[in-house]
Amino acid sequence: MDRFTGGCLCGSVRLERVGRWHVGQSGVSILDAKDATHVEQLRQSGFQEIGCWELDSARDLSHSIDLPRKAGVYAFAIDGVVQYVGLASKSLHQRLNFYRKPGASQRTNIRLNEIIRGRLEGGAMVQILVGHPPDHQWKGFRISGAEGLEAGLISAFDLPWNMRGANSSALPAPTSRRAKDSKGGGMSRVIDVIRARPGLTELEIARAVYGKGAVQQQVNQVCRLLVKQGLVERRGAGGRADPYVYYPGAAAE
Repeated sequence: MDRFTGGCLCGSVRLERVGRWHVGQSGVSILDAKDATHVEQLRQSGFQEIGCWELDSARDLSHSIDLPRKAGVYAFAIDGVVQYVGLASKSLHQRLNFYRKPGASQRTNIRLNEIIRGRLEGGAMVQILVGHPPDHQWKGFRISGAEGLEAGLISAFDLPWNMRGANSSALPAPTSRRAKDSKGGGMSRVIDVIRARPGLTELEIARAVYGKGAVQQQVNQVCRLLVKQGLVERRGAGGRADPYVYYPGAAAE
């Protein structure tokens, strides 16, 4: 049986492999490399791919998966690349069903519901993976393996749909709308965000630059100009079904 050694949830210093899971000296579970965001690497570390998100006849989010009714860590992926990692502290069945019909006050569930439905409507396949790392002990205290694994993955890797992630410290600090028009400040900050986290939508770029309350219109013109200059590359058809996503362009190299 896989097991964890001792440690605490204060941050990872040194990795030790115990069974399928990697454990930091301080107990936070993460994978080997900071770019290990691919489905195959999660599988090799103990995650199981259990199915995919679907759209029902009413175009609402759905699935036909018999989800585990126990705690664990889950991940959503597109084209084999992990986009989001979350924690089900009690039941994966209950937690993932919240994404199907989120309540009016459940902002994270609403945000993920919109993202996943948009990607599905655009023809993407959104995979669902789950992992059940065991708990362990540190000097007589119980340490949650699931909570430690989720925190470690979010801290270590670039997960575009997670609001807190590995590259958040590398992103430019949110600025004001006034700064956007000051000496090309907005343009350079948008480029910095796209370099740090390729594949973001305009809304995600706007929030990274201007904060959580930003709207995509704040970066529309800047993104279009950067595309014309070859500094960024735009992919997608545009609109809710297949929103534009941006990557560094050849001229930015």
